[in-house]
Amino acid sequence: AGALAVFIVFYNVLFTLSLMYLSPLGKKQAIITEEDATELENEGDVNEPRLVRPPSNRESMLRSLSKADGNNSREVAMQRMSSSQANPNGLRNADADTSNAPRRGMILPFQPLAMSFDSVNYFVDMPAEMKEQGVTEDRLQLLREVTGSFRPGVLTALMGVSGAGKTTLMDVLAGRKTGGYIEGDVRISGYPKNQETFARVSGYCEQTDIHSPQVTIRESLLYSAFLRLPKEVGEQEKIQFVEQVMDLVELQSLKDAIVGLPGVTGLSTEQRKRLTIAVELVANPSIIFMDEPTSGLDARAAAIVMRTVRNTVDTGRTVVCTIHQPSIDIFEAFDEVHKPTYNLLN
Repeated sequence: AGALAVFIVFYNVLFTLSLMYLSPLGKKQAIITEEDATELENEGDVNEPRLVRPPSNRESMLRSLSKADGNNSREVAMQRMSSSQANPNGLRNADADTSNAPRRGMILPFQPLAMSFDSVNYFVDMPAEMKEQGVTEDRLQLLREVTGSFRPGVLTALMGVSGAGKTTLMDVLAGRKTGGYIEGDVRISGYPKNQETFARVSGYCEQTDIHSPQVTIRESLLYSAFLRLPKEVGEQEKIQFVEQVMDLVELQSLKDAIVGLPGVTGLSTEQRKRLTIAVELVANPSIIFMDEPTSGLDARAAAIVMRTVRNTVDTGRTVVCTIHQPSIDIFEAFDEVHKPTYNLLN
């Protein structure tokens, strides 16, 4: 320990004396910044030796600009800074230009339609079990004073906990509730809703994917298209439209795959969900309702399905989805969220 202490003291003293009295090897040079070095090059004596540095790309660009404008590099940089401050929304304007990009076009045209509903109420007959428990009312109210709207090209989510009435509201708006009593004003692009004509311009994707297991994806879509498209549409146009829909839902590579039985053979759950969406799309609807399209899917499969839904919205259609406990990525895929939990009754 004593020898180590003596060595430490001797080393520190020797190192200090070396710095004070010994001359450094080579030429003395101070560490300076790039700006100071540039000033030394421009203002120093011609005969004085100068520090020569290879010009960087940034300096070359600034010097070329200064030669063109007659200003030095500092002024050019200040001009760039002032121009960026004068237009702080430049990035936002670029996003706006991107948002004005043309939508996906398809061979069969359709009429974009909006839906609005005001003070919608829905009642059903009081169950016998509740009457036995002493309930005196004749009707049970499931929806109370629900108001909202859905727009073309906008992906809308109906959010809420289980039993809040998301599917009930969507079924009422889609005209799938044949029983019960519906009150309120429902309009399609400003006109009162007529269920007979509304069924021709709307589609509904159920939560359960039901398909014929013995046919291929292409055969399923052709069968739906030839049954549901108007007779004015020619055979070749229907076939071409089916091909476009398969591209839209990213099933073109699987068009000859057998659907098969769920969980046994054939398509996966995520592929069946995309097929369900495609079966409704080949009818060329203007408004599409989807009942929990990501239910029962893992994160990767849900992202693929939501990409398909997003592609559908980009065609200019009105798309409404019920959603339950979405992840942050799925939630951010929606444009608008309706959460009328305060107006719904369990």
